[in-house]
Amino acid sequence: MPKESTATDDESQIVAEIEAFESAYGYNADYMKDLFARSPESFRRFVAARPMTMHYEQLTAEAYFTAAITVMQEEDCSGCLELNVKMAKEAGVSELLIEQMVGSPERLPAELKDVREHTLNCLGVGSIDEEVALRIERHFGSSAFGELAIAIVGVRIYPGLKRALMKMQSCHMPNNTVGE
Repeated sequence: MPKESTATDDESQIVAEIEAFESAYGYNADYMKDLFARSPESFRRFVAARPMTMHYEQLTAEAYFTAAITVMQEEDCSGCLELNVKMAKEAGVSELLIEQMVGSPERLPAELKDVREHTLNCLGVGSIDEEVALRIERHFGSSAFGELAIAIVGVRIYPGLKRALMKMQSCHMPNNTVGE
């Protein structure tokens, strides 16, 4: 007779999955374990929202990761930024482009500079520029522009959740912003 699953088995499996993610990416996900320990139902809702944070079908991986990396440069100390760099490599984004995203965004192709500028403006670094938004939509398409909006909003959940859970040792607002 098969063993019935217990809450303890479920808890062990969830913690094991978080630890496997940590191991695979060299990433500190203590904030996820903390959320699960505090409120399993809140953790389940967080997990249910995660697919939104990685959704891009019409938007190119290069544009998606330009936005994600920009968000992390603005709102994360380094852990989520490093994670997104690893994920960009996994998605096939070129090393050169990733280096430009992280270290010399002024060298990005024009359409990715627009993505970066729009992302920064959405984060409050500047005012929303309709011309930049229209160029993005013309270049990538209407559906892709919607995906970009979800990406910008979605990836913010990670550094925001860390700070909200008082896990500042994992994530804090940088002293100098990318937009400076």
